[in-house]
Amino acid sequence: MKKFISIMLVLILAMSLLAGCGGDAGGVKNNGIKSNDLKDSSEAQQRWLRLPDSSSNTCRLVINPDEYQGGNAGNYNRLPLNLGLLDDSAAVTKSLNDLIFIVESNAANGVGGTDVFVPVYDQEAEDVNTRYTVKKMTCDIDGTKVSAIIPDGDETSTQNITMRSKVEVDFSVDLVAVVDIVSSSGVKWKVTGASQKPTYSILAQNDTDATGHFAFNLTEILSQQLKEDDDTTNMTLNCTLSVIGAGSPLVFQDYKIVAIEKGFHYADTDAATTWYPYGIVSTLTYPNGTAAEVMDYFADYSTVARRITFTKDGSFYLAGKVYGTLTYDEKQNLMIVEGNGFNYVVSPKRKQYVTFYNSEADMLSRVNGTTEPTADTQYWTVGCGRLEVDSDLYVSVALDANKSVEELCEEAKAAVGAGNTAKRIETNIEYWDAYLAAITIPSDLILASAPEVE
Repeated sequence: MKKFISIMLVLILAMSLLAGCGGDAGGVKNNGIKSNDLKDSSEAQQRWLRLPDSSSNTCRLVINPDEYQGGNAGNYNRLPLNLGLLDDSAAVTKSLNDLIFIVESNAANGVGGTDVFVPVYDQEAEDVNTRYTVKKMTCDIDGTKVSAIIPDGDETSTQNITMRSKVEVDFSVDLVAVVDIVSSSGVKWKVTGASQKPTYSILAQNDTDATGHFAFNLTEILSQQLKEDDDTTNMTLNCTLSVIGAGSPLVFQDYKIVAIEKGFHYADTDAATTWYPYGIVSTLTYPNGTAAEVMDYFADYSTVARRITFTKDGSFYLAGKVYGTLTYDEKQNLMIVEGNGFNYVVSPKRKQYVTFYNSEADMLSRVNGTTEPTADTQYWTVGCGRLEVDSDLYVSVALDANKSVEELCEEAKAAVGAGNTAKRIETNIEYWDAYLAAITIPSDLILASAPEVE
């Protein structure tokens, strides 16, 4: 007789794992069930995760403590990392929601806003505002598309389409260069810029033959280059699209600069989640079309890590809520928080556009931000920069009621250190496979999703 084990096993099995395993009362051996066989994407899935205690280690953390207690955090539109501290009886003594979450910039993908520069390519037109070398490169205008072609025999040539008129820089908005590449045929392109008073060079996109819709936040790039004593009242900006190669055309449908109101936003809908014994995977799409998948997993008994995979290009920021007094260690790039009876450290890896805010409203509007935390800091944000689709970013939180800040700093860094990230996930899967193989599964459960076993 063939036997099926119900996916509801996830709920009951997890409870037994937390308390440890023993005996085979009314049960059968595992019969080869692996951790991936317990994958659960149903509406009834559990959304919390905890390591089983052992004789030598005690897990004082639980992922998604509200769900662990039978509730609902209600903040899935942020792709949050929520952690809870447990006491000796495994009861939640402290819930810390939104320790890490993801927001999208209003300027992501250059959607909306006000056009401040739209190119006119006809060099004979009265209102022409672009400049390019006609003898070395032709720009054939066909409706709304433009084909930039460098003649054959000039393989190493780089030709530029440059703004003839400059744009004033206003740091209260985001100036975003938008380039829509329809086709490339192997011809490369890049986007550069230059500012005046003070003078800075900008590299928004290096040589690439990628096609698609691209948006480059020029204001953000400039803001990271400025020095404290720079006078920005008279800053102007010039932007250049460079075409590199010969023979085949580079066809682009749009090339412009838009001004977009500063700010962040959450996603419109709740995240879709999938539970595994070794991690919780969540996916979310944001209003401007960017998207990400995250996996939260235990890197150690007091450290939780997150893998972020960008599934659609955009402008993401890591963010976090502060539960205590925040200190930012710029040299180690660590957010160190000393709370009431606990400490935690966040290792975000990225250190672009680090900003601190005193309220959620200020953070979402991107106003009143500071480059150093204060006694009133409640939120922080870190830019992820431009990441290729399907590339991974790792971030960790080390949290404990008994460990020193120094210990937690080392644990947080180790969790996202080179070579420790993808391998850690593989190790977790192997750990849970071995754990499941050693336990007894209740024999009265019927399963829909796991493979058939004799």
